[in-house]
Amino acid sequence: MVSTIADVPEPHMSRTVNSYMMPFSNVAHLSLTDKFRATQLAGFKELSLMPRDVERLIEGGKPASDIVAEAADHGVRITRLDPLNTWPRIWRPDNMDEAYIATVNTPPDQFFRLTDALGCTHASLNATFPLNAMSTDEITEHYVAICARAAAHGLKCDLEFIPLWGVPTLEMAWNVVRDSGASNGGLVFDVWHFVRGGSDIGLLKTISGDMIHCVQVNDGPLALPKGVTIKDNCYDRQFPGDGEFPNAEILRILAETGGLNQVGPEVFSPTLTLMSVEAVARKSAESTRNVLLAAGLAV
Repeated sequence: MVSTIADVPEPHMSRTVNSYMMPFSNVAHLSLTDKFRATQLAGFKELSLMPRDVERLIEGGKPASDIVAEAADHGVRITRLDPLNTWPRIWRPDNMDEAYIATVNTPPDQFFRLTDALGCTHASLNATFPLNAMSTDEITEHYVAICARAAAHGLKCDLEFIPLWGVPTLEMAWNVVRDSGASNGGLVFDVWHFVRGGSDIGLLKTISGDMIHCVQVNDGPLALPKGVTIKDNCYDRQFPGDGEFPNAEILRILAETGGLNQVGPEVFSPTLTLMSVEAVARKSAESTRNVLLAAGLAV
């Protein structure tokens, strides 16, 4: 039997997670139906999808309305499309091959058509341009512009800091979001990015949780093994609780600020391709549950 978040007895703290999300990464190797099944079996109600995956389904003859209906049959909503990379003047990374770029190059007009069709409420923005390719002021200008466009589609526009690229730290991402003044602005908070980017845990304590719209937990060694680059490790993550990251401390802070929104175990790893629907569901649910319990939080 697959255990779900709902199977866990109430621990001693009363704070709860506001919502759970199955990240697209965990189910990337599964068919659409099995993506929904894994999300349902894990006890999660929300799912993120990549825009290119949705485009392929539609190109293959499956209307967006059928995708939404099938998700609903499994008690799931597709609330986040991830990622939108083409929002600034410069967006192409200089450290990724063309095969990767072709999977994440959806232009904003098409991205918004997809979010409209799926009924999404959130968009994840990656800053894939090289570090220092633009000033922080220019990045903020582009962010203001895309937030205005997203608002017309009823979307929260969430900037994700990623140490591989142009917005590597929580501090820089928060400066952009805060200074934009966008009413639909916010952050995606990924523990891997936080740890590998050397971000400041003191800063996290000062950010109101209602500005953190998605929390992605995962794990790994604090020090990279010899010969392993940060890029290598980005695509060889562990489930939360299987490594050395301070997930419990981070989750306690987010509980205090009210930032436990769309919580899910985002893992990129070749081991996932060998996992069945049931195994993905079980590991996603149990790892998330266990790290929350380790933090003394209700699930």
